[in-house]
Amino acid sequence: MPLDKDGYFPSFRGSVNTWECDDNAHMNVQFYVARASDGAFFLRHELGLAPSAIRASNRTMIALEEHYRFHRELFAGDMISMRTRLIDMREKTLVVLHELVNEGTGELSASVVAVSASFDTETRRLVPWEADTLAKGRALIGPLPDYAEARSVKRETRLADLTLAEAEARGFIEIYRGAVHPQHCDQFGHMGTQHYIARYSDGSGHLWQGLGLEKSRLIAERRGSVVLEQRLNYIREVLSGDILIVKSALIEVAPKTIRMCHFMFNGETGLLAATSEVIAVLLDLDTRRAVNFSDAERARLETHIRSVAKVA
Repeated sequence: MPLDKDGYFPSFRGSVNTWECDDNAHMNVQFYVARASDGAFFLRHELGLAPSAIRASNRTMIALEEHYRFHRELFAGDMISMRTRLIDMREKTLVVLHELVNEGTGELSASVVAVSASFDTETRRLVPWEADTLAKGRALIGPLPDYAEARSVKRETRLADLTLAEAEARGFIEIYRGAVHPQHCDQFGHMGTQHYIARYSDGSGHLWQGLGLEKSRLIAERRGSVVLEQRLNYIREVLSGDILIVKSALIEVAPKTIRMCHFMFNGETGLLAATSEVIAVLLDLDTRRAVNFSDAERARLETHIRSVAKVA
């Protein structure tokens, strides 16, 4: 596939559907992740891992981490496209940049820097890239632009490997409890990336409620909660039939932003399946601008700050 003048290749083209928008009236975060997942298919193709090659070799690529910066809102009816370039190619992993663009305005809506790995679908283990894949990837490498660099949430790191019991002992807030159904899983047999962040997003109302900012009051005041920056880490595979519990913690409060962490656990084993670190704000739904917390709200939020560090 030909590269554009900046060294990117096209990896998605479509539109924002009404059913992809949430109660803030803009495209929900899970569909940004879904678009990055679509882009990964075309990345695999560029690396010689076309669908037919994957089926024949039992070798593919899976996500280990995704770092998102949300630059501008997308709304129902917006035309969107994505372009992709390699940033680094290592023995078993690679770093890739996806840029989601509003085709109507030409503006960048989101940038995604993902770490993915070579994966054997039979042994369920990470393995080195084949020499041909490695060569093709290294020919596509370009620089990471400043606007895609991590700002407030670090890349290529992850939260402590806590257990469900440890999260409960620290008073983390339960925001989700449910099961993994076959339609949530991809062709490699595990839960697709969209469905991790969908659970965090669906549970956000429970988190704000648990922090003392009642959802009903936010709605009445025309305020919504939105994410500015987020890192997702995929730690242990999640399979169809698994039961999941998400516990979340507030770790930092600023005049306009909060930093929170999500821990997704396998409800049967109590082991950590995935984590996410997030910078979020409250959005004025009329002006579409972030607003400060009141002094009373900040004081209330600060009583809920918890440690997410591992204790020896």
